Amino acid sequence: MTYRNYPIDECARGIDKILREHPRAAVYQKWTCGGCSRRITGNTPNKLFVEGHCEDCGHITDLKKAGCNYMVTLAVGGIADMPHEGSA
Repeated sequence: MTYRNYPIDECARGIDKILREHPRAAVYQKWTCGGCSRRITGNTPNKLFVEGHCEDCGHITDLKKAGCNYMVTLAVGGIADMPHEGSA
C-alpha cells in the first residue's frame, strides 16, 4: 500500500479547520519513517511535531522535509452527542 504525505503546513491548516468545526475531535499525526519506511501514527492528539521518532529502527524523520498526514477520531451519536449538565 502506498501512503501519501503532505507538507506539514497543509496538514496544520486541515487540522485547524477540523478542530474548529469539531472541537472534541482527536487528530493524530502520521508519517512514514525515513529509515525503515514503517508507517507511524503518533500518540499525542491535536499536536503536530516537526520530527518523528521510529521506535522500531530509531530513525528521526524530519517531517518538515518528508511531510506527514493525520488520522481523525470523532465520537458521533449516543452519549457523545448528549449535552452535559453540571459538573463531574
